[in-house]
Amino acid sequence: MMKDDLTIWHIHGLELPLDIEEADTVEKYEAALAQLEQDVPEDKSAGAAAYIRAYCKAFRTFYDTLFGEGTAEQIFSGIPDHARRYTAVYGEFLTFVAKQAAQSQAESMQLKKKYLPKGGRR
Repeated sequence: MMKDDLTIWHIHGLELPLDIEEADTVEKYEAALAQLEQDVPEDKSAGAAAYIRAYCKAFRTFYDTLFGEGTAEQIFSGIPDHARRYTAVYGEFLTFVAKQAAQSQAESMQLKKKYLPKGGRR
């Protein structure tokens, strides 16, 4: 029985590779997260509609930065600027990353149990 490849994010018919144990990928991921944090608007003084458009644009920039130009258009094809829907997609992305991290941690623990001496820690 083959395990699911947890380095592939399946979203809206797309298969997007992201391996959080690969240095170049992590560097790109950290840069995309920093950009997202900077781009998400903090106030609604320009009005609710402008806020929602800026909020959604920040997430489109995140996915394009992380996976390549045009990725956001593929993910959100046919979806208008809708804050709740963009937030839901981001939630799916974070769940994908968390599952991958958990698998990595579990594999590391298995190796430690198998190869480290009983009762000793290194």
